[in-house]
Amino acid sequence: LDKYVGESEANVRKLFAEADEEEKRLGPNSGLHIIIFDEIDAICKARGSSQSSAGVSDTVVNQLLSKIDGVDQLNNILIIGMTNRRDMIDEALLRPGRLEVQIEIGLPDETGRQQILNIHTNRLREHNKLSSDV
Repeated sequence: LDKYVGESEANVRKLFAEADEEEKRLGPNSGLHIIIFDEIDAICKARGSSQSSAGVSDTVVNQLLSKIDGVDQLNNILIIGMTNRRDMIDEALLRPGRLEVQIEIGLPDETGRQQILNIHTNRLREHNKLSSDV
């Protein structure tokens, strides 16, 4: 979100502009453009739920919905939204034709946690900074 009125919406349009231009120029030979929204719940809160920012979040959601609705005409865009708070995302984003494929990635099991710990502590073990039984 931008501090100036209308800038956040313009930023959303800019995200799609390069892919749109390339699709018009190259057609099916256009490269794939991947747009990733990390913590999408921060910019796409359910409309009407945010009392602060005087509805700016609502207009950003509306702009994003408008651009996503035009994506089916573009074959070169993949949109990925990531969140820990699916319950806070505007339901209109999750409708068919928009961000309809949803994959929940749960917490790792004990073996997975051990593997993650090993990956992140491997160098410590190599330099004898961490006991081998940790």
